[in-house]
Amino acid sequence: MIAIPIESPEGAPMSSKLFGNAKYFALYDPATDRHTLVSNEGCGNGIKTAAFLLERGATSALYGFLGDGPFHTMIRGGMKVFWLGRKTMRLQEAIRCALKGQLVEVTPDNASLYLDPGTDAGACTCGCSHD
Repeated sequence: MIAIPIESPEGAPMSSKLFGNAKYFALYDPATDRHTLVSNEGCGNGIKTAAFLLERGATSALYGFLGDGPFHTMIRGGMKVFWLGRKTMRLQEAIRCALKGQLVEVTPDNASLYLDPGTDAGACTCGCSHD
C-alpha cells in the first residue's frame, strides 16, 4: 500500500508538500487500484505520522518535505520511501508516477540529498535523535 500525504479530501485531492503536518493521507492499494482517504492521526509529528502509516499497513510512502526521524522510522519498519518533489500534484498523477517508477527512492545512502523537514529553521522539530 502506498501512502501519499494530501492537502484535503475534497474535490480532486492534491499531494501535500509536508509529510508530518499533512492532515490526510491517501492509502493506495495497487492490487485493487483503489485508494482510501484517512485522517492523519499523527498530524503535527512526523515520527507519529510514520508509525501511524506503518500501523495502517503502508509499504511505501511518497513525500515532498520529510525529516530524518520519520524517514528512519519508516525505513526501520520496512517501508520504501520516495521523493515526490517540492511541488504539489494531483493524487492520480502522484500514483501514476509511483507505479511507473518515475520517483527517486530515498535510502540511507542518498537521504542527505533528499531529506528536508520543510521548517522555517531548516531543522527537524519532531524531537528525533537523528538531527
